[in-house]
Amino acid sequence: MSDKFLNGMKEKIKQLLVDAGSKSGLTSDLVFDVGYSSDPKFGDYASNIPLVGSKLLKIKPADLAKKIIENLDQTIFETVEVAGPGFINFTLKNEVLIQAIEKPPKPEINKKEKILLEYFQPNIAKPLHMGHLRTAIIGDVLKRMFLYLGYKVESDTHMGDWGTQFGYLILAYKKYGEVNDKLYAQLNSEAENDKSIHEQAKQEFVKLEKHDTENRKIWQNLVDESKKQFLQINETLDILPFDHHWPESFYEDKMPVVLQELKKKKLLVESQGAQIVNLSAVGGEDTKNLGIAVIIKSDGGTTYLLRDLATFIFGKKQGFAKHLYVVDNRQSHHYKQLFAILKTLGEIKEGEGVHIDYGFISFKGEVLSTRKGNMVLAEDVLAEANKRVAKIIAEKNPDLKNKEKVIHAVSVGALKYFDLSRNRHSDIEFDWDKVLDFEGDSGPYLQYAYARLSSILRKAGLDGKFTDVAISATEREVLFKSSILAEVVQESLKDYLPNILANYLFNFATLLNKFYHESPVTQEKDEKVKDFRLALISSAKNVLGQGLKLLGIEPLDEM
Repeated sequence: MSDKFLNGMKEKIKQLLVDAGSKSGLTSDLVFDVGYSSDPKFGDYASNIPLVGSKLLKIKPADLAKKIIENLDQTIFETVEVAGPGFINFTLKNEVLIQAIEKPPKPEINKKEKILLEYFQPNIAKPLHMGHLRTAIIGDVLKRMFLYLGYKVESDTHMGDWGTQFGYLILAYKKYGEVNDKLYAQLNSEAENDKSIHEQAKQEFVKLEKHDTENRKIWQNLVDESKKQFLQINETLDILPFDHHWPESFYEDKMPVVLQELKKKKLLVESQGAQIVNLSAVGGEDTKNLGIAVIIKSDGGTTYLLRDLATFIFGKKQGFAKHLYVVDNRQSHHYKQLFAILKTLGEIKEGEGVHIDYGFISFKGEVLSTRKGNMVLAEDVLAEANKRVAKIIAEKNPDLKNKEKVIHAVSVGALKYFDLSRNRHSDIEFDWDKVLDFEGDSGPYLQYAYARLSSILRKAGLDGKFTDVAISATEREVLFKSSILAEVVQESLKDYLPNILANYLFNFATLLNKFYHESPVTQEKDEKVKDFRLALISSAKNVLGQGLKLLGIEPLDEM
């Protein structure tokens, strides 16, 4: 995301440097960075503008740094210093930070521009597994962050209810009188030794597409029951309600128009009975390695790719300027083909379609019981989390009120944070010891930090107010970190990386732990100092609580 912040400190410092740079001989379009300092003792922010600009002016970076500082409006800064081989460090005035805490910056965005965020795409009549949890957790936190910053975003489940695999489901129902994951797996296993079963399944789907009455009735019953089960995830995992339920079948009547457009543009060709787009033969360097894209199978069945083409075009007609797909990294080639065909059709511009991919979860040590091969089921993981959290709470705080509510919140928070604190591109090795580590980088650790802040404020009986007192280096760091939540969220959304927000919250919680060990609050004799510290705790609690909510984790006053 490239939107700028209104009154955001990074943007403000950047603009001040552009103005000072212009007075120092630099052009206003110079590309340079403003980021957070690597160590609080060096300041709050740092910029490489002297290093970048010196190459253009052919002078020493330190000399340019001094010149820029001379021309810089320093109203908001406590100190501005030359650092290293070509950097400038900035320390903001405390009152500036307090103002940012009390009135957080908001991004300057196009309020008319809508975003469609697609995640959690389960297939009907199949159980939810850990992969479904990943897409739901990542998609949900992205939606929460977009909404927090004021973007117009809507979510869609895009449930899988169409395609040849549903021919298998119908065939299984006709053969066994019911469908579940065991029977579906059994039929697939039989098909490996009996190719006629695969052909039968393909024909059952073709009959479904041709509106066969019996197949439609079987299919609709499966869809209705599956949707009812799948959407329990909103409550079970505290996922925000979805704005749309546009499954694959929703695009059945929208695919013919796409086919006509492909034919009109002479992109669709026949190959061995199938209808394909040869991406190696159209476009330029961008598409030459994308190979053959199958649009209609040789048996006449439509493909997932055709439905996704119809999906994007429909979304565009609904006014969505961007379509974001939270789907695992096995589908990377599919989305490259999708975007390439849309580009050739003139339906997409750069950045309007984004595949937000993620890696896989493997399990360390003992694998949980499953009902199908090595698939780890979501309900098994959630049940195990509840069991383990209940045991920990029974040991640590047996008299805790609202125990069941807390167990649920800690279990869900632990699972979410374990996922979100890691770069989504990476594969994850699931480890219960790390998931439920109350002392380390975990969801329970953050929830406990929040509960401790709540406890301090309860004992004090008031929130305090910011007063003009001398503060320690740690208190100053808490003040700064409390002021940057909105900027961190925007940074997380730039490349759709929730781990940036999660890591910031862990570092913030660790800093708060250091603060209340160093600085007594309720026992402080100096009322002005006590007031300041209580105000600091109150603002830190609000920031930590807001951050947890953005991750979809419930802040707990007691645990």
